[in-house]
Amino acid sequence: MPKIVFVGHTSVDRIRNARGEKVQPGGAALYAAVGAKTVCRDVGIVTAIGHDYQFGDVFNDFESATVKRVKEKSTEFFITYDKDWNASYRKVSIGPGSQITTRDVLGCVGRGAQIIHLAPMNPPKVRNMVRAVKEANKDVLVSINSCINYLDDKANRRAVLDAASQADIFILNERELHALTGIELVSKAIKTISAKTLVLTLGEIGTIISSPGSTEFIPAMAAITKNAVDVTGAGDTWSGSFIASYFRSGSWIKAVSFASVVSAIKCTGWNFEKIRRLRFENVEDIYDLAIALKEKGRQLTLSDALKAVRLES
Repeated sequence: MPKIVFVGHTSVDRIRNARGEKVQPGGAALYAAVGAKTVCRDVGIVTAIGHDYQFGDVFNDFESATVKRVKEKSTEFFITYDKDWNASYRKVSIGPGSQITTRDVLGCVGRGAQIIHLAPMNPPKVRNMVRAVKEANKDVLVSINSCINYLDDKANRRAVLDAASQADIFILNERELHALTGIELVSKAIKTISAKTLVLTLGEIGTIISSPGSTEFIPAMAAITKNAVDVTGAGDTWSGSFIASYFRSGSWIKAVSFASVVSAIKCTGWNFEKIRRLRFENVEDIYDLAIALKEKGRQLTLSDALKAVRLES
């Protein structure tokens, strides 16, 4: 059984931005799992797809894939981006994801998974999954990832906060923090959330890691890519690579640095094409890539740096 298992939606995404338009595989769990694979080989995924899903080969990349194929259309998103990469969801159709159950997750626990990452799903379902995993085996590390699309409803916000209090790691961004707490001041809002470890991403600024009695701010490796091609799934990729690199290194600082770079690499191509075959033997190898960005006094592009350290297939 893989050491890390990612649970959640897989989708068919139609993406339109200034670079063009693509129909491609997507979904929070899939992006997170692909991000984790860059540094951890023992990665599994639990998801559900429709009868029309045409990207089934992506599941061959994982050591274990529990993929339910149901007799309905696949989860679909149509997302457009403006010139500043602000997203507008033109179509959201979530179907097969409802077939992912707590029993599926407990099956992974029973087979020896050490980390369960619950990608954004219906918040009451996530809360039930967290509770069930902890009751089955309190030593399994559970991480959850918030999503702004679920936070308009008061009951959902309550469920997210409840799940966060039971999980080991709660990942969210600043917008989600404000939606959950109604508090604009970040330092004050963080204190109102009960979580063993809260990971707050602040974009180009960096990441705050907060746990009882300790708060760390880790600056981001900003501006390593300035010409994005597709930012869809960047946050999910960050979450997956963060969890995997923390599992490998035991260091929050190394995990944030690693996740920032992998997420940036993902954005240099459509969907996850730039990281699907990307492999690092160790978390520390990310520093070789960072150093390669400066070569003989000149600034390399991220693509050139990848080739320089021979990480890109």
